[in-house]
Amino acid sequence: MAIAGALRIAADTLVAHRLRSALTVLGIVIGIAAVVLVGATIQGLNDYAVATTAQAFGSNTFLVSQVASVGNLSRKELADRLRKNPEIDRLEAEKLAAATSGTVRLAPTLQAMTDVKAGSRTFLAASVTGSTANLELIRDIRLALGRFFNEEESRRARAVVVVGQDVVDELFPAADPLGKQVRIQGRPFTVIGVQERQGSSFGASLDRQVWMPLGAFEKIWGTRRSLTLFVQPREGVSFEEAHDETRMQLRTLRRLRPGASDNFDTLTPEAGRSFVARLTGIITVAIVPISSVALFVAGIVVMNMMLVSVTERTREIGIRKSLGARRRDIYTQIIFESTMLTVAGGSIGILLSWLGTLGLSRAFGAPVAIPLTYLVLAVAVSTSIGLGAGLYPAYVASKMPPTEALRAET
Repeated sequence: MAIAGALRIAADTLVAHRLRSALTVLGIVIGIAAVVLVGATIQGLNDYAVATTAQAFGSNTFLVSQVASVGNLSRKELADRLRKNPEIDRLEAEKLAAATSGTVRLAPTLQAMTDVKAGSRTFLAASVTGSTANLELIRDIRLALGRFFNEEESRRARAVVVVGQDVVDELFPAADPLGKQVRIQGRPFTVIGVQERQGSSFGASLDRQVWMPLGAFEKIWGTRRSLTLFVQPREGVSFEEAHDETRMQLRTLRRLRPGASDNFDTLTPEAGRSFVARLTGIITVAIVPISSVALFVAGIVVMNMMLVSVTERTREIGIRKSLGARRRDIYTQIIFESTMLTVAGGSIGILLSWLGTLGLSRAFGAPVAIPLTYLVLAVAVSTSIGLGAGLYPAYVASKMPPTEALRAET
């Protein structure tokens, strides 16, 4: 009954001072929303990295190339790597595919950026990839219409292409693209398939793709380019076994001595994700403490408001004590007031954070959710702030002598 009475008095007091209570709650709302949204954004970036890496690599896939991790290298390191590592040509790729055929699937690829035309329409800067037919399985390329090119078309370098949704939207806005012709570098190609819509990755569209047989690609851009090999373990072969086998066979083809470093690069999906993890780690170290300052300031605001409240209610506290209220009763009431303010602010902050994640989901083009850890942390922190910020004002109020309190001006 004493607790229920203290809760009722605390609630009545907060309602009687609506504006002051609302401003205090606002500080808590801002602090909680800042921390939770930062946490949700960081978690969303990590989840997004995993999803987009899978789209870029395919399932359980790794790359072998002359230089794979360009984004992690300085100019000097890149120049040194290009000088040290020989290019991977068609003959070497075919020998490697034959040597590892029982362990992995392998698809050599080349890429270029160019315009694609159809009639009077032009799609600018499409990403054109030349490869073999098994790239469809390795990259898990899903089609909305038509089919991927087959082994026969790949071997004979047929002039056929599979295109992304952005290319279709621009070149064939109101027509079925299958069987239609597009021109790439002045050469005609027949559209035989349309890839499912992929969305975007960190603001860059993944639907600007054009896929063609590797031989057809080389007829346009020539063969003097280093290949990138997409490699995937066959059924029953572990990722580590496939990676080690491919690396060993390529070292054998290049006659590298034991102990000599590789003169080629491999890139796994984990390496791409680790780059994003390091980036989000830096963001966490920089942003989370800054956003946490808002919570610290909110705690000071609550404490200040409670001290002002105690000062204004000195006479009221004196009357209550003279009528039999114990120090514990006064102490409990003040603690309840500060806790109710911060819990209300925390709840509203979580609601605003949830609305914020909806906006972030639309901006990223991927789901962003509040991690359970940050949700629990927000509730715990807001409650702790309420208790902590109310301790000193509650102590001051409970220690107030009744006679002095009654003499205070109203």
